[in-house]
Amino acid sequence: MLSRVAQNFYWMGRYLERTDHLARYINVQYFSSLDSPDPHLQTLALKSIIDMVGLPEGNKEEPNIENSLVAAALDDSNPVSILSSVYAARENARSIREHLSGELWDAINNFYLFVSEYPVDVYRTKGLYDFTVNVMQHFSNVRGRIRYTLLKDVGWHFIHMGLSIERAAQTVRILISKLSDVNEIRNLKLASPLKNQQWNTTLDCLEAKDMCRRYYSALPNKNTALNFLLFNSYFPKSVVNNLTSVQNSLERIENRLIISNDSLVHRTGKIITPFNYMDVKEIDDDLNTFLNNTLKSIYDLSDMIVGHYFGTPEMNQTQSQSQS
Repeated sequence: MLSRVAQNFYWMGRYLERTDHLARYINVQYFSSLDSPDPHLQTLALKSIIDMVGLPEGNKEEPNIENSLVAAALDDSNPVSILSSVYAARENARSIREHLSGELWDAINNFYLFVSEYPVDVYRTKGLYDFTVNVMQHFSNVRGRIRYTLLKDVGWHFIHMGLSIERAAQTVRILISKLSDVNEIRNLKLASPLKNQQWNTTLDCLEAKDMCRRYYSALPNKNTALNFLLFNSYFPKSVVNNLTSVQNSLERIENRLIISNDSLVHRTGKIITPFNYMDVKEIDDDLNTFLNNTLKSIYDLSDMIVGHYFGTPEMNQTQSQSQS
């Protein structure tokens, strides 16, 4: 497969996955804050959304609700907005149109048309729920087309790696953001139940609350939420599950019986293996540092894939400029 084609597959997967996480995060954060009895949490939720989409620091001091929510979703000048992400996914898909099924192309194209044509005025006033839910549904449709209408060949594995890398990165970014929220609640000396509510919100952002509760047979708390989202190999959105999926796809692409120490599969395994044997108790003393180091490791892994298959990371600067 041409490296250009593999590159488009990979980045298409990354941008598609990003749209789903952004939409769900905006939805859960905003509407959960409306249910809160404390007005501080509404401002906190908005600042958290600003953090997730990388808006300028100045927006955090006195955030304007409508402007910030529009910038997160429908601002084409923001490289990590939902609109920018779905546009980038469609452009990558358009470049490899002949390698995609007609059903997948139609799903991606319809996804882009929905987002790009959504009225900003409607979104500002009463459309946030409708917009974010439809984005999640469109992504779910696209993901199904990827799974059920494409050959499970090398190209599919590059899409799968893109999806998995982005999913792992977004999971960690959400945890970093929510840990910051919990610390802010502590600094404001708000009631303890509000801190527990943040971990429930975190699980909701990743569609994990019900399965976490089922797995531990108990109401979620900080330790169970972190263990579940970081180290549970059975949950599809956990970090360890997605990093393992990346490693499996690399093994299928490389298709070697003997893995040398300088191979990409071996170097990837060195990054991933420690996660299979960790527990949240081991990292609790400096959780924020661990999460930031984990996010760096995920982006380093992405750079290794990009450099190995598509050329040097610098050649892919246009694609990767908004990954963090």
